[in-house]
Amino acid sequence: MHKRFVIIVFDRRAPQIRIDTWKQASQHQINNMRLIQETHLKMLIATLGVVDSFKSIWQAIVAFATTRDDLAAAIDNIRAQALKQSASTVGATEDKRSLRDAMCNAAAVVGGAVAAYADKQDNHDLFKTVDFSISDLSHQPEAECVINCTAILNAGTANIASLSAGKHLAQTDLDDLQEKIAAFSDALERPRQVRAGTKSATDQLPAAIAAADRILERQMDRLMERFRLTNPDFYSAYQVARVIVDAGGGSGNGTPTPTPAPQAKTSPPTAAAK
Repeated sequence: MHKRFVIIVFDRRAPQIRIDTWKQASQHQINNMRLIQETHLKMLIATLGVVDSFKSIWQAIVAFATTRDDLAAAIDNIRAQALKQSASTVGATEDKRSLRDAMCNAAAVVGGAVAAYADKQDNHDLFKTVDFSISDLSHQPEAECVINCTAILNAGTANIASLSAGKHLAQTDLDDLQEKIAAFSDALERPRQVRAGTKSATDQLPAAIAAADRILERQMDRLMERFRLTNPDFYSAYQVARVIVDAGGGSGNGTPTPTPAPQAKTSPPTAAAK
């Protein structure tokens, strides 16, 4: 089974997530990518937590305070998309099942009353329209079940005057069936809506994480240099928080790799330097 999934690249030396391409992905790969996203989010939250714990140091620095607020907003966006991505159709499916049962029961009440009236009137066409048991309705395809329940409702509505006079049926019975048909019809679309929301969130998450990374790497990391010497405790705690624990690759021993402090660029070692 082919699934569309965003392939995420994780660089431990400069933690980041980027979109590479759409590829086929197994469930194991999907779970691995989500694990990477979760550990990345934990780093972002930890970093914001450290920043907030040293608020008295930077709160008067407008540029830093603005960057902090931008990071918090980016994290909120990631959390919102992650929540949508983790949404399950299980609850929607269970709701749909219970709503169908309620609709079929209400249809059986109306249909039974109409059937009894139709038989007494020798109205075979009307009888055939409503000749469904609960079992019949429950085992039909969903769309067909809605059609037949609606036909039962229409038959009851068309004959409500006679049915009411004979105490076979009341308007409240018809109203109840109509409400239950509407509720089940809405529920039919709910699992599809959940899946659509999950896919949309999966599409947007890498970009949302990349936006948070950009705030850290191109703004906050640079502004932190102000505190390297003046507030070493803050600077050190920030560097520790910027660690992303290896997930979804490597040895899997959970040992974090610290984010290195900005350094002057050096030439790569030659083959002779061993």
